[in-house]
Amino acid sequence: MASWGPKLYQDDIAQDIRDNFIDLLKRGNTVGEITAQYLEEYGSELNDSDDAPVFWFALADTQWELGVLQSIVKENALKWLIDGSDLKRWRTEDAKGAKVREKVLGDLLHKLNSPMPPEKKLPKYRLYRCEWKIGDVFAYKLESDYAIEKGLSDMYFIIHKVDEYTYWPGHIIPITRVKFCSETQLPQDEQEINLLPYVPLRNRNKDNGMMYLLKLISTSKRIIPKKLGFLGNYQNIMPPKNEDIPEDDINIALYSWKEFERRMIDNYVKYLK
Repeated sequence: MASWGPKLYQDDIAQDIRDNFIDLLKRGNTVGEITAQYLEEYGSELNDSDDAPVFWFALADTQWELGVLQSIVKENALKWLIDGSDLKRWRTEDAKGAKVREKVLGDLLHKLNSPMPPEKKLPKYRLYRCEWKIGDVFAYKLESDYAIEKGLSDMYFIIHKVDEYTYWPGHIIPITRVKFCSETQLPQDEQEINLLPYVPLRNRNKDNGMMYLLKLISTSKRIIPKKLGFLGNYQNIMPPKNEDIPEDDINIALYSWKEFERRMIDNYVKYLK
C-alpha cells in the first residue's frame, strides 16, 4: 500500500491529488482543466483497483472542501464508496487500521451527500521575475557590525549573474558567482573585475574543486537590497578555474538576502583570508 495510515491523506496519491489541485488553482487553472489533466496523468492509477478509489476519494474531498465538487467526481467517489473494495483491502492488510478507515470513509460518504460550502476563492500566486540580465554585475558594500568585526568594513562583494533558476512556485531568481573587492575603489571595467578573487562557498569533492555558484532568493523587488550598485553588463568575465559545478541546478547553494552578507563573509574568512 502506498500509504502510511488509514486517514484519507495518509497516502502518497491522495496527498499529491490535494496539494497539486490547490497549487494548480493558484496558478490560474480552472477546476475542469485540472480534473482533465488528472484523468490523463493518473491513467494507470485509475486502472488499478487499489489506487482508483484513493484517487476519487481525495479528488472529491478536495473539491467539496473548496466548494467546487464536479458531478463526475462525486459520482465516481460514491461508486467506490458503495463498492466497498477499499475497506475490504484494509481489513485484509491492516485490521486495526481498517476500523479507522471505516470511519473515514463513512464521514466522506456523509460529506459528499451534504450541501457543499460556498466556493472558496484561493489567492493566485504573485510570481516575480528578477529583472537582472545575464552578465549584470553589482557591488554590495559591507557595512554591517559583522563586517566591522571581521575587518572588512567598506569593502565589497561583486555579484555577477550567470544564469537563472525557477524557484518554487515559479519565481525566476538569479544564479550568481561572487567576487571580493578589498579596495574602497570599485573595479571600473571587465579587466579589473577579472583580477578580483572569487569567494568559494564550499569544497565538495576530494579533488579540491570548489563550489562558487549561488542562487539568490529574489521573490520580489523590495527584498533585493537597494544599496546594490550596478557596475555594468559584462559577457567575458572568466569563471573560476577550480570550479565544481553541480549536475543539477537544485544542488546549487541557495541564500536569502537576509543571510547573504554574513554567510559570504564567513566563506571569505574560511577560504580566502
